[in-house]
Amino acid sequence: MMIVVDPGHGGSDSGAVGYGYFEKDINLSVSLKLRDVFKANNVDIILTRDKDVTLGLSERCDIANKNKADYFISIHCNSFKDSSAKGTETYSYPRSISGAKLAKGVQQTIVANLKTIDRGIKTANFYVLHHTNMPAILVELGFITNKEDLDLILNKQNLFAISISNGILNNIGLKQINKSDSIEKLHQMGFISDYYDPESYVKWKDIADALLKIIGG
Repeated sequence: MMIVVDPGHGGSDSGAVGYGYFEKDINLSVSLKLRDVFKANNVDIILTRDKDVTLGLSERCDIANKNKADYFISIHCNSFKDSSAKGTETYSYPRSISGAKLAKGVQQTIVANLKTIDRGIKTANFYVLHHTNMPAILVELGFITNKEDLDLILNKQNLFAISISNGILNNIGLKQINKSDSIEKLHQMGFISDYYDPESYVKWKDIADALLKIIGG
């Protein structure tokens, strides 16, 4: 199975801006983490961009279509002139039954795990949803112009990535690697930095970081 993840915007196109943060940077950061999660689950994945470069909408679709991807996920942040607007919403192409099903799985998992406001599953004729040959969704993680949403997006990117991955893998019937609660808690506390595969060897860097934090070094 092949999944293409598309970090929205990039390069000369900053996307939305909120409190000094550019959407293009957040989209890329979450997408890179999502790539790691998918790889840990033995899923083949391609990013339309893995750095800050300008990429046209047709180029993004071409990458997915030429690689005969099974699914396409575009990562974005929302914005609005009223800073009270907040929440997560996920789009699929109108009349795409498989796309709507995929969007529902991802939307529900993000809302359940991140406790974001559920703005629902929606349809739109977005270029990347219309011109891809496979089930495609566009995820609006939250509002970059809302302080609460932005705080989540900046500080819970691993959980966003895991939620998106779980929503997709559960939807298509693939079993995901489960992270233990203890590993997740240590990660959130900042004691470990890499926790995608609980069966892998612990890195000496993580051990050193944890010990230094415990002894106050």
